[in-house]
Amino acid sequence: MFNKQSIPLFYGILIAVICRLAGFFFDPMLSDDYYRYIWDGMLMHQGINPMAYIPSYLMLHPELAIVNAHLFDLLNSPDYYSVYPPVMQWMNYISFGINHLNTGGHILFYKILLFIVDLSIFYLLGKLLTKNNLNANRLLIYALNPLVIIEYTGNLHFEGLMIAGLLGAILLSDHRHLVWSSLLMALSIATKMLTLILIPFISKDLYWKKFLRWCILAIVLILIFFWITFGSELNWLNSCLLWFQNFEFNASIYYIVRQIGYWIMGYNAIKWVGPLLGVVTLILVGVIWLKYRSKKYFPWSSAMLYVLTSYFLLSTTVHPWYIGTLLALSVLSLHTYPIVWTYLVFLSYSHYSGGGFQENYTFIAAEYILLFAWMIFEIKRSDKRMQDARYQMPDTRYQTLDGF
Repeated sequence: MFNKQSIPLFYGILIAVICRLAGFFFDPMLSDDYYRYIWDGMLMHQGINPMAYIPSYLMLHPELAIVNAHLFDLLNSPDYYSVYPPVMQWMNYISFGINHLNTGGHILFYKILLFIVDLSIFYLLGKLLTKNNLNANRLLIYALNPLVIIEYTGNLHFEGLMIAGLLGAILLSDHRHLVWSSLLMALSIATKMLTLILIPFISKDLYWKKFLRWCILAIVLILIFFWITFGSELNWLNSCLLWFQNFEFNASIYYIVRQIGYWIMGYNAIKWVGPLLGVVTLILVGVIWLKYRSKKYFPWSSAMLYVLTSYFLLSTTVHPWYIGTLLALSVLSLHTYPIVWTYLVFLSYSHYSGGGFQENYTFIAAEYILLFAWMIFEIKRSDKRMQDARYQMPDTRYQTLDGF
């Protein structure tokens, strides 16, 4: 529909802006993660590393920090180290410096920040679409998507900042802007570490020497961000392991493997199944990278999309707001299954039904069965188009000079 200019671009963006501004009148309804943002910012203002102590430990040792008991009661993970990388932590630091323990002020600060970030994503998508000779109207696929509106400016998830950094790095990934590109990629990774696995796919046009220089610079900047924020405190590594060894939500292949583990061993084998699936993901990333480098017409947008899709399908935890990254890449790669997934993922919101925070596995199964069905349909449709294109090519095997 967006290729046919069914919605004028200006009016589409205007509607997207209004939808986001409407969310300024409401507190987040489906997430209370922002209380941890406030907690981490509170610690940083006291000169305490947010990765040094879990909140419950600080409550038992008041001599270490001045903490707020009411805020502690609102935390959804008081027994875990913070899971937020450096860029998010500095946003928390700035917000606490402005708002202190004023929850409403923090919410407004984050909403304004994420609103500006979304506007930058609109701009970057428009630039990349134009650069790749695609219809600029396609950016409305992202701008008007309900999941993005609800989960980013609505529920204050920072994936938008990660996406903006990634798109900016891609846009500037040419010979003239390698430093700025690597800086934006480092900021993306230091916001949410998901885009770390996309570093090998940033550009196929750079010579190996310049590509390696870009990679080294990006990695060095990432390490600097982590060192400045967390110093020698390595509990952020424990936070990373939580995603593979502790957390479970809206998974697909992992839930199947976990059930097989129950049948064979009689217990939840996430401690080794999660890391094993992580290794499988890295192998798939390697395979995709080899195909990406060897095929001339394999675009970076499709390669990145396949990498993140593999990661999510093998992950133990797939929160709805994660899919926004796939959606942004689908705008540039022309794949439709991420768009479908942004609607199917609402089935995972059954987790909130009745206030019980219990997953409905029937709904989760329906989500992924329908998703895989659509992916198969899209693959077959793509193959058919390629075959039709071959049949329409003129047969030149028997042409002579007289045929011209």
